Amino acid sequence: MTDILRLGLRTVLSLAFVWFGLEKLLGLPGAVALYDALGFGQWPRYVTGTVETLGAVLLWTAAAPLAALALIATMAVGFTAKAVLVGPPVIHIAALGLGALVLLILDRRAA
Repeated sequence: MTDILRLGLRTVLSLAFVWFGLEKLLGLPGAVALYDALGFGQWPRYVTGTVETLGAVLLWTAAAPLAALALIATMAVGFTAKAVLVGPPVIHIAALGLGALVLLILDRRAA
């Protein structure tokens, strides 16, 4: 049962992080507007998009624990920046970070 949960969670997280990462890397209008609203320029959009996209791929490799930690850290920073500087909604950012944390814990227990 835990293996099925881990596979499902890894799949959902990978799809979500690829989606949000590519949204940033491709410069879709919503992502550009969000980073304009944050006020730090567009370079964090590229960093975040790269971490999200590579992290999604690395969740399927032996580097999954490191990828999960990078994704958790990225979501923590993103949650804080958006909540403080822009405002809601931020629940999706919290859900992604929490999902990555749960996957990390489940993977460590299975090892």
